Amino acid sequence: MSRRWLSVISPIALLVLWELAIVQGWLDRRFIPQPSQVVIELQRMLENGRLWQELGISLLRITLGFLLGGLLGIALGLLIGISTTASALLRPIITAINPIPKILLIPFVVLAFGFNEQARVLSLAFSILPILLLDAAAAVYRIDPKYFEVARSYGASRWDEFWTVALPASLPSIMNSLKLGLAYSMTLIVGVELFGAQRGIGRFAWDAAQIYAVNRLGAGIVAIAITGWLLSLLIDMVTPNLIAWQPRQSEVRVEESPVQRFVRVWWQAARPFSFTAAVVPVLLGTAIAAWQGFFNPLMFALALIGSIALQAGTNLINDYYDHIKGADNERSLGMGGAIQRGELTPRQVFWGGIAAFGIGSLVGLYIVSVAGEFILILGVISVLVGFFYTAGPAALAYIGLGEVAVFTFMGPVIVIGAYFVQARQVSLEALIASLPIGFLVAAILHANNLRDLENDRAIGKRTLATILGRRRANWEYYLLIGGTYVALVLIVLFGIAPWLALLALLTLPQAYDLMQRVAVNTEPTALNPVLRKTAQLHGRFGMLLVGGWVLALMINLLSTLR
Repeated sequence: MSRRWLSVISPIALLVLWELAIVQGWLDRRFIPQPSQVVIELQRMLENGRLWQELGISLLRITLGFLLGGLLGIALGLLIGISTTASALLRPIITAINPIPKILLIPFVVLAFGFNEQARVLSLAFSILPILLLDAAAAVYRIDPKYFEVARSYGASRWDEFWTVALPASLPSIMNSLKLGLAYSMTLIVGVELFGAQRGIGRFAWDAAQIYAVNRLGAGIVAIAITGWLLSLLIDMVTPNLIAWQPRQSEVRVEESPVQRFVRVWWQAARPFSFTAAVVPVLLGTAIAAWQGFFNPLMFALALIGSIALQAGTNLINDYYDHIKGADNERSLGMGGAIQRGELTPRQVFWGGIAAFGIGSLVGLYIVSVAGEFILILGVISVLVGFFYTAGPAALAYIGLGEVAVFTFMGPVIVIGAYFVQARQVSLEALIASLPIGFLVAAILHANNLRDLENDRAIGKRTLATILGRRRANWEYYLLIGGTYVALVLIVLFGIAPWLALLALLTLPQAYDLMQRVAVNTEPTALNPVLRKTAQLHGRFGMLLVGGWVLALMINLLSTLR
């Protein structure tokens, strides 16, 4: 505990001493920024929107350059690692370029491509490419050769070695390299924006330095530092999901405090792995609205919180009524399990669900006060559907309407709602673009029902799986998964979504693998992984789909800048 306090106190003490040195005249305020004035300058920039504008423009450049240089660098690095021919061709060139200060390369890129956004993005890409390439290649060299030998003994091609050995084993090192490349990007953004750029946080800081506006310069430096730190935290957050097979420090059991146990139990009971079903459609609706010129950060954050709260409430209420009706018991697979493990009583789970619905409703009421009655209608219907999904004698999940309800309310309804709170209007394009997400979230539920088919039939629970039977229920799963990708291609072909939305096609191999698993397995224990992997597919597909929209938006925005 004392070390934690030292980590907090030491920077505060430094800032206090710094402020005191300026006030007492020990440091010249004409050349050294004063911490309190830097804070005031940041507050002023936040109030007039200047900070978000300058940071946003720079982040667009960094993101595109980071993706271009990062993806190409990692791919080439892995190729060099597994191919002696590629290593002989490329490694000497990259090794020679890497020691060159990257800022010296910027003038050559600008001379080749002109004073435009393409040159700035390419400058950032070229700067981080050698770092990531060499680190990725080194990570492959550190892999024990026996893993490649085992892969070859099973007939793996070079392509298979790339995807099944080189990439997974190298990911921990690659994620660390990404943070290093990000630091380079944040450093270079100032130099990149000096060449013809009129906007951006780097240009802002440089212009402040030119006129000795040291407090404004300090505000720009602090903004860059905080942004880099937050982006680094983001990489740390997603890393465990990308390398789930790696042991985590959090998995080491330590004695829990009552507060820690309370948080853990309720977090697990809410089934957080299912939250992608609430998050992805909000992100998609917001991305579509931003693509059309509408975006409100506060309304986006509130819509996201409200959607997750309603999802958590639905999960808890479902666990309660499935337990009461006998659908969940000690032998059941995949349920929340808090009741079965004795961590929470049925009454606690029920009122926990009501509390989550209450939080979502309060957030929704504020949104209604801003956006109007249309959101009220969507919110009320969504809460009722979430509650009566398993509650009551004619619960939707017990009369074969589960997939229909999930498709409708976890796909089009949330996407339209998230779009509406931004644009204050309903969009037919947003409705059509939501169909792939609707198909995929319905596939998650159907995977659950496929696994529980025999148990549901034994207790009289009517789902589409029990109604159709095993063979036809399998075909329903294939149609839902296949419909996801057909709908994606169609919305791009008809111009509803940008072509970059096709990035979601990268998940096709995982989708095909899931359909194969469903085709050859009937035992619940064998089908149980299909449920979680279908949820993972939904999350990955959704993030790539949203990412395609966001990248297209970034490219459009950059094309309007100098």
